[in-house]
Amino acid sequence: MFLGRQREQQQLADLVLGTRQGRSGSVVLRGPAGIGKSTLLDDLAHTVPPDVRVLRVVGVESEVELCCAGLHQVLRPLLPRLDRLPDPQAEAIRAAFGLGSAPVDRFLLSLAALTLLSDACDEAPVAVLVDDAHRLDPASADALVFIARRIEAEGLAMVFAARDGCGRFDAPGLPELALGPLPPDAAEKLLARTAPEAVRAVRQRLLHEAEGNPLALCELPTALTAEQLRGGSPLPEHLPLNSRLQQIYSDRTARLSDRHSDALLLAAIEHDGDLTVILGASDDRDAATADLYAAVAAGLIELDEQRVRFRHPLVRSALYQAAPVRIRHAAHQALARSLDADDERRVWHLAAATMGADDTVADLLAHCADRSRRAGGVVTAGHALRRAAAFATSPRARARWLIDAAACAWEASDPAHALSLLDEAETLVSEPALRARSARVRGTVIHAGGNPALACRTLLDGARLVLDGDAGLAEEMLVLAARSAWVANRPQEVARIAELLERTRSSTGRVPDHFRAQLAYVGGLSSDAAPRTASPAHDPHATADRAPLWYGAADAPPWMWPPSFLPHLTGDTESTVDALQRAVATLRKNGAVGALPLSVLPLVSLQLVTGQWTAATALATEALRPADETGQRTAAADLRAVLAWVAAARGDGDRCRELAEEALDLAVPQGNASTAALAYWALGLNSLAEGKASGAARLFREVTTPGARAEHFMMSWLVLPDLVEAYVRAGQTELARSALEQLERCAAPADVPALHPAWQRCRALLAADDAADALFAAALAAEAPSAFEAGRTHLLYGEWLRRARRIKSARDHLHQALRSFQATGATPWAELARCELRAAGEQVAEPAPGPGDGPQRLTPRELQIVRLAAQGMSNSDIAAQLFLSPRTVGHHLYKVFPKLGITSRHQLRSERLESAERPSAVRA
Repeated sequence: MFLGRQREQQQLADLVLGTRQGRSGSVVLRGPAGIGKSTLLDDLAHTVPPDVRVLRVVGVESEVELCCAGLHQVLRPLLPRLDRLPDPQAEAIRAAFGLGSAPVDRFLLSLAALTLLSDACDEAPVAVLVDDAHRLDPASADALVFIARRIEAEGLAMVFAARDGCGRFDAPGLPELALGPLPPDAAEKLLARTAPEAVRAVRQRLLHEAEGNPLALCELPTALTAEQLRGGSPLPEHLPLNSRLQQIYSDRTARLSDRHSDALLLAAIEHDGDLTVILGASDDRDAATADLYAAVAAGLIELDEQRVRFRHPLVRSALYQAAPVRIRHAAHQALARSLDADDERRVWHLAAATMGADDTVADLLAHCADRSRRAGGVVTAGHALRRAAAFATSPRARARWLIDAAACAWEASDPAHALSLLDEAETLVSEPALRARSARVRGTVIHAGGNPALACRTLLDGARLVLDGDAGLAEEMLVLAARSAWVANRPQEVARIAELLERTRSSTGRVPDHFRAQLAYVGGLSSDAAPRTASPAHDPHATADRAPLWYGAADAPPWMWPPSFLPHLTGDTESTVDALQRAVATLRKNGAVGALPLSVLPLVSLQLVTGQWTAATALATEALRPADETGQRTAAADLRAVLAWVAAARGDGDRCRELAEEALDLAVPQGNASTAALAYWALGLNSLAEGKASGAARLFREVTTPGARAEHFMMSWLVLPDLVEAYVRAGQTELARSALEQLERCAAPADVPALHPAWQRCRALLAADDAADALFAAALAAEAPSAFEAGRTHLLYGEWLRRARRIKSARDHLHQALRSFQATGATPWAELARCELRAAGEQVAEPAPGPGDGPQRLTPRELQIVRLAAQGMSNSDIAAQLFLSPRTVGHHLYKVFPKLGITSRHQLRSERLESAERPSAVRA
């Protein structure tokens, strides 16, 4: 009978039983060592219905350095189904498991594992039980958590058991079930079973020391003599508990002879419990076999024809730590000799058996790192590179491998460790090329998760070191430095970057002339004395093909794109949107979900200002998850600000405020001025939509006022027209005129096509009656960047016409405004238009939901799926694009059809989803 865990047993049983109805779910059991996590998993494995397939995984400390060791455990029974997967996914699994040689992105491997498990669920429900998840190798942990976050309707249950306090299995976003101490009555019953001869005083002491920990209640009595248990001898002052339970296992293994312990040590060190390898490393196979049987009799291990499995991981750790260093080295050497020359385990055993510097071992570890990195195991690669650096005799080689290890740490979302490795590397050499490589990694880390101003300085200093020696490296650093300067509101730094890029113009050809022109244009804004150059979109010397050349390159770094909103302000919106959409499609095809956040940022910002709100919401929501998961704080803040802006425009005030505050909490401490500006813009737009004009003006001023909390030298261009409108609606005409003058002085809107309609609209709001009409007409004659912007001009013009008692013309413009707002889902603005129409004497009924409203009612994920399905893609293809399982895709489509008023996917038409949003400019 299982004592004291009835509630947890029922919760886990319900999770697994749900798979029989096609439901999926996951949970992480958390608790200290010995609290009963493994026992709960064992109980669950033995009580699941017979029609549910159980796949078990056990994390092992010595396997942490072996990429995908844990994933191999769960997928090995499913490998016969590998041919049912799309080719790229099947190749990813083959490469990771040593069955192929193609390089694999770790996210593509995770997607392949998800698809393989989903496919297995077609045959029968599946329960994946993962014990000691904190001991999984990082690649396996990432893949299994990736799967757990994405299951919905496969019929798949996942249960993880992880130890508290180790910090090696965070699994953010997964439900958790904390295991606390056993209730007192259950603890007493368990101790009565494990130590029936113990007298009352001893039982009370054991209960007090164990504090309800089941493992301690089972193991503490075994450390005491029979005389102590019966009360004949005093108990020791300190009884082992929790972290000291490892010593108990050491004591138990010490009861075996040294020869038995040596055989067990080989089993403890061998990563997979492979009996063939263990016996092959033994001097005497028969004696080793007998030793292992003795360990079985002692209750330390379980043994079958192929594997050795320790009853508890602490036994394995205790054996290794208790062995003298000489014995440990000998065991590693023996295991290395028993393995094939191309087996990675051999290299790790050689490294563990080596003392002092050894360049041969260092080179072998570096080769392992290269293989692991190509297979998506960046954590394993980083560890191998650190070990290689420790064995290297040359300071230059050590520094190079430490820098590469830092890059791996960054890719594995461990920025603090990456910076520590860079600090160590930089003390070893002063060679410009290596210091530049170090600066590239350091600058990238700081840009994504730290101080953008510091990132800009770091990248600029590093680029200068190699401007004449490695122009390609210098350009990469300068382009990222430009993004950092934009984010930090440093136009002077952009000017310096533009000058430095001119020195590399003829060296690589990677940075196109038009992007250089964009940076030069921005740099020209940093000095009032500098003459204002034409926007690059109208520069006759600009290249004909303005799309940066790297947009479609498979090897392009995801951050080598223009800063958010810059193409919009320099007249290059349409070609940049097209190029970025192709780039994101390429990332999806390659399974590079980790690169999505940085590459999505400029795309969703352009979708926002061109009125493609549904697409921007779907893409930003999708990218937000990997941004949070991989610690990309800059991207996480910016994506939240984009979503806050759309929420404001669509009238979801509570959601806008929540997202904007989250964005500011992330952005302000980092000095992320551009995101703070976007968040305040969103909050101001929300206040304007709620009819709080004075409050909106206060928020807009945080972006447009020098020295304010969210000042940004170019984001203010986008906000100033809204500030003018807010002042006008608040009756503060003189302040409105001042804001308009600031717009004309700073942005020269007559030369910026994206600003021209709003500028003319603002002039009309402040003009005398005899001039306003012509200015409104000029605003409408210009190409508005979005239907929303065109609608706002029609709305303001209609309001002015109604006040001038030109009722018929007012109604015409108000109806056009209403249609524009309804098309984009701008609910509060549509209500303003309806109110004005009523004031103009026209009865306007509330719109009834219709088929055209369907896309607005879809969730971001549903919209992504429907868009791809409307293109004729299969569920499997859609799953591969969105990192879901095919069953989840089918589940979402089933829910979507009633929302769209259709009954089959054949009725999906992409134009139904696109009609409300136009990516190109709108003629008002």
